[in-house]
Amino acid sequence: MTVTVDNQPAPSLLERIFTESAEELKRFFSRRHGGEEKARDLVQETFLQMARGLRDGKSPKCARGYLFGIARHLSHAVWRQRDEDKVLPFDPDAHEVPTPAEDERVEAARETISALEPVQREILDLRFAQGLSYAEIAEALSIPVGTVRSRLHHAVAEVRLRLESENH
Repeated sequence: MTVTVDNQPAPSLLERIFTESAEELKRFFSRRHGGEEKARDLVQETFLQMARGLRDGKSPKCARGYLFGIARHLSHAVWRQRDEDKVLPFDPDAHEVPTPAEDERVEAARETISALEPVQREILDLRFAQGLSYAEIAEALSIPVGTVRSRLHHAVAEVRLRLESENH
């Protein structure tokens, strides 16, 4: 029996998703856990778990969102294993290409985002750093698309409010 997702055989789907998303996942894990080797291991484990899920009959609505959902759960598991404070770190500078004319507003925005609640940082990261669509974020977080829109709206509004209050 051939497993299908989005009417594609699972092996070709996995190859396509790997080609399209492996580097994004590596950045995703690097921002949270640092270390190139650790990020590569987590990317590999993410794809292994996705393959197992597809083999076992999972039928995600959005393959990329499903993949990032697995990555998110793995990331949380790593932090639980380390028995850290269970707050996901956010390193906005990890794997970013520095711009020559970066001004203080960029640094202020980074600091403001770093100070947000973890749930707000996560949704901003998935949308803007990882480039996931609302549907992909909904799949990754196992929440409705409307909730994604609402959380994203509130996170952006909070960043704006904090930045405006700092400028006054």
